[in-house]
Amino acid sequence: MSGPSAYKSQNTAASRGKVGAKTGKGPTAAPVRGKAQADPKHNTKDAKEMFLKRVQMCSVTFDYSDDNKDVKPKADRLAALQELKEFLNDSKNVAQYVIPHLDLVIDMIKKNIFRPLPMDKKGGEKLSPGEGGGVDDEDIVIDPAWPHLQGVYEFFFELIICEATDVKSLKIYVTPSFIQDFLQLFDSEEPRERDYLKNILHRLYAKLVPRRKMIRKAINDCFLTMIHDTQRFNGASELLDILASIISGFAVPLREEHVIFFKIAMIPLHKVQTSHIFHEQLLRCSMLFLSKDHSLAIPLVEGLLRYWPFGNSPKETLFLSELQDVLEVCELAKLEPLIPKLFKRLVRCISGPQLQVADRAMCFFENDYFLGILRTFKQVTFPMVVPIIVELADTHWHKILQESLNALKVILKEIDPVAFDRALQTGSRDMARNNSLSIMHNLPQRAQAEAKWDALAAKAKVLDPEFKPPELPYIDSHVVGLHNMNGLQLTSQNLIPPL
Repeated sequence: MSGPSAYKSQNTAASRGKVGAKTGKGPTAAPVRGKAQADPKHNTKDAKEMFLKRVQMCSVTFDYSDDNKDVKPKADRLAALQELKEFLNDSKNVAQYVIPHLDLVIDMIKKNIFRPLPMDKKGGEKLSPGEGGGVDDEDIVIDPAWPHLQGVYEFFFELIICEATDVKSLKIYVTPSFIQDFLQLFDSEEPRERDYLKNILHRLYAKLVPRRKMIRKAINDCFLTMIHDTQRFNGASELLDILASIISGFAVPLREEHVIFFKIAMIPLHKVQTSHIFHEQLLRCSMLFLSKDHSLAIPLVEGLLRYWPFGNSPKETLFLSELQDVLEVCELAKLEPLIPKLFKRLVRCISGPQLQVADRAMCFFENDYFLGILRTFKQVTFPMVVPIIVELADTHWHKILQESLNALKVILKEIDPVAFDRALQTGSRDMARNNSLSIMHNLPQRAQAEAKWDALAAKAKVLDPEFKPPELPYIDSHVVGLHNMNGLQLTSQNLIPPL
């Protein structure tokens, strides 16, 4: 080609190259692929039709459990989803095509992600922690639909973080029912899906300020359901990660609703059977609350002592570690009413048969702040601690721990020799033996505890003739109730609800 027409076409091509270089988007910035751009109105209409067609294609779901079924429609759907993600690269496209049809876009997202989650047949086994305290990779259930869902999550995430997506338009579709359904997806067995959900919810909370209180309430309801009903939730760790960021932004002093949330959700989460899985995140959230309000440390110590695990040494070790961290935040004056329960629990851990638990409890006495507590309340603590430490220093079966007990005996004597000798005289070896597990679980005490439960069962049967006693894990040696009473007398006020 030569002449003026050739020069004109070359000049047009060069100008298109300059525009592409100036925008930095290249050929993908064009709203329609393979179309001429002679008429802007025509291009706008075609781009709108193409966008709506792609949204409609992505709104159709398939049976992803069979890879040989609907192969071509699935591939076309993935290609359409990729083109929708490219639309978000240009804020003009978002403002011109996406925002006016945000209802269709959100509906497409909901049709894809809101679905029945694959069931884990081994879910019941996760209620009891192993030594590792986690879930093996082999036990993770992989959702066959995930490769087709990942693009939807990426599109949703990009839509939220896009500057052209304004709060006023987006908040209309973030309703309580939407957040509730969205949080249920956190129970997915697919860890990659939970990671996308965490990032999306975090961005929604950051962007939609008018919806923050609603999101916090939904998270609260999710935790309460786990505490009082299901006892497990796969996405608890991810929700607590989000919550840690939220707590960091709380103003001081804390509002009453935040304090209530800490007391009715954060503390009872410790008693959930699967709490070993998310204990690290739970501890982080608890300590963040305490950094905002030190007075919350006392209710947390009370909760730890109330929900202390029974027959679960890995979880006991976690509780001991958290208890030591929390004690360093407590005010001594407010801690005084809890001193008897606290040291009784530590004595039980030290004198127990589980080596790791006993060793972790001994670590308390290496902490200067804890020794200060011991010294401040020595009139109460020494009679409880000294006799059992002296007894175990002579009789403990493990040589290394026995050496630690002997060292602790020396430390206690150096703190106050007079109080040490007085505690030995008033407590004597008999008191130490009475605190040991061998005497705690003897037959007379077992019979007495069982008699109390039989009396309560008889009362319950009078109130409800159809009452059936629960199947207990122990029969003659049942001491679960006595162990969790922390030495309190069993009365009608201890029952839930009280009689």
